[in-house]
Amino acid sequence: MHEDAPPSKTPPPWILWISALVVMVGAGLGLRHGPMGLMRGVGYAVCHQITVRSYIFGTWVMPLCARCTGQYLGVMAGFFYAWRWGRLRAAGLPGRGMLVALLLLLAGWALDGINSYLYLLTQTPFLYTPHNILRLVTGMGQGVAVSMLFLPFFNQVFWYAPDPRPVLTRWRDLLIVLGTTAILTLAVNSRWPILFYPLAVLSTAGVVLLLSLVGLLITVLALGAENQATTWRDFGRFWLSGLAFATLLILGMDVLRAWAEQRWGILHF
Repeated sequence: MHEDAPPSKTPPPWILWISALVVMVGAGLGLRHGPMGLMRGVGYAVCHQITVRSYIFGTWVMPLCARCTGQYLGVMAGFFYAWRWGRLRAAGLPGRGMLVALLLLLAGWALDGINSYLYLLTQTPFLYTPHNILRLVTGMGQGVAVSMLFLPFFNQVFWYAPDPRPVLTRWRDLLIVLGTTAILTLAVNSRWPILFYPLAVLSTAGVVLLLSLVGLLITVLALGAENQATTWRDFGRFWLSGLAFATLLILGMDVLRAWAEQRWGILHF
């Protein structure tokens, strides 16, 4: 701990106990139908899960559509390399050239998403005929961009003394992450049944991780605890609250979607 650091303000014990209870209840509800039920429940909250827009491994349908599978695998790849390079606390933005490259990845994801949505509405190609491989690839790019841009923002808010370096310090770093997502793309597109569970678990874990980090930041801001954390133990206490936030959000979205489908017959595919 830094000698001049202010006393860490962490969630009070009662919040931690309630958070732990929420997470256990949410996991229990999700596991009523086994691990696959839990993963599909997570996907149900954030993804349309249209079967023809999802990858099918034998008889198993991925819990997220092609685009969302790519997004959250890309996020996990970005976070993995931030850890691998010792830059999980990095708070600097990448250089201008790499920043433009990340923005182009986001633009490609948005363009393909708009084109795909217009095709869904009209059944007529707008710019080109959508395809799952394009959804997967552009989703991967978006996930990488989100992870590389989210981490600096998160670290600037959370840590007392964040690492001033960017996560991406050179073009080689970005190429390594993109190369990994290319391998993941090939793995998903192979539809090899033995890869189904690893890819399904990794992608749905990306959903929970990203939502829990957002919930963590909300907790930090609500407690006025910005820039006070100095240890990973501090992170763990806040992350438990963030995980409870993610659990409640997923459960709430599941209930709302199920109600809307039953009430109006919408969103059901």
